[in-house]
Amino acid sequence: MRIPQPALAAVLMCVACSSLARDTAAQPLPVAAPASVGLSAERLQHMAEYFRTEAARGAAAGYVLTVARYGKLVYSSAVGYRDIEHRVPMTLDTRFRIASMTKPVTSVAVLMLYEEGRFLLDEPVARFLPEFAHPRVYTGTDAQGNFTTEPAKRDITIRDLLTHTSGLGYAGFYDSKTPLGQAYGALQLAPQGPLAENVRLIASMPLYFHPGEGWRYSYAHDVLGRFVEVVSGMPFERFLNERLFVPLKMKATGFYVPSSAKPLLATIYKHDPEGGLRPSDSSWLGDPGDTNRWPSGGGGLFSTAGDYLRFAQMLANGGSLDGRQYLSPVTVALMTANQVAEDAQLKFWGPNSTGLGYGLGVGVEIDTRHSWQAGSAGDFSWGGLFDTHWIVSPKTGITAVLLAQVDPSGNKTPQRTYQDFRNLLFATVTTSHDTPSVRR
Repeated sequence: MRIPQPALAAVLMCVACSSLARDTAAQPLPVAAPASVGLSAERLQHMAEYFRTEAARGAAAGYVLTVARYGKLVYSSAVGYRDIEHRVPMTLDTRFRIASMTKPVTSVAVLMLYEEGRFLLDEPVARFLPEFAHPRVYTGTDAQGNFTTEPAKRDITIRDLLTHTSGLGYAGFYDSKTPLGQAYGALQLAPQGPLAENVRLIASMPLYFHPGEGWRYSYAHDVLGRFVEVVSGMPFERFLNERLFVPLKMKATGFYVPSSAKPLLATIYKHDPEGGLRPSDSSWLGDPGDTNRWPSGGGGLFSTAGDYLRFAQMLANGGSLDGRQYLSPVTVALMTANQVAEDAQLKFWGPNSTGLGYGLGVGVEIDTRHSWQAGSAGDFSWGGLFDTHWIVSPKTGITAVLLAQVDPSGNKTPQRTYQDFRNLLFATVTTSHDTPSVRR
């Protein structure tokens, strides 16, 4: 069903923001008034109104926003709809496919095992996953159209996987024109297949470049999910549940949505040629309630804004939350430090990634003078395919999450949610310096 843009606007205009005071859902963090932590309540409301207007004009069906400073939740809102056809409004407990926001979670799992002394970051991953022994690099095709390859100069390391410098590729929409990209797009990763088997298929592919000699977004975190299984001796989804989700009280996060929560799942929409929204064909993602879904460490998690805010706040706190330590502050500093060439993301993604580096599973702001959005050096984040975003800003003390569900394949122009979110967010700051009166 297509929803015409004028009709969509009329429907969405009647949906109001859900403020902290009105929402009945349990709060993910202790609550504070914006002014008490140096933020403007008026500008926070303006940010929510901006995204309400975006929903009304059909940029997305709806959004959920949460903002914290110094570990205190100061604002949350839900605007628009999670299901336009049935007029079901967005709520703070709406569940989203967070796509590549899964990658930082997988990275934390890897680093938890790293802190236990199970491996070194620069060890070959083939020590744990033998299928990655003797990798080969793509050099072209022969007269019959078969790939030609050469031996990689060195093994793929765990650091290579964490930083996307392994040479692995990704699904076809990241490269649909080259023969190698088409081959990655044709990989038959079984939605219900074992993680081990899907990773073996990934390992069978040639590399785009010699490990460490480039940057390419890839299946690396899916490989790392299998790596966590082998190193920990337990299924990846069980490791995440026992070591992260349960202790962090991320009760709505996992690789499938239980039947009781299916009504809370946001519909994925895409834009049609006339600019209206219609439900996207998400059948390729599989049944969200299927408990046998393969646990994709690169993009398989469902979550809520509140759950992910707790995860992000844990990182903002240097690896701890509510008195429990998940990572050392030293490891978090390593994770959030740039590990790649300063122009790596610019070359891959284009100009809107100017000033953005990459750490161990997160993007890192390294050049605020030339970046397309507001922020501070050291800010870190990583978004998801379906217009899901979060940020930790160590210098300002801000942690925030903004979630929508838009299939980008229908967009005539690139989404600018990432830039708008940050510009509006940092415009709410009234006190930038760290003083006891503000942090109290």
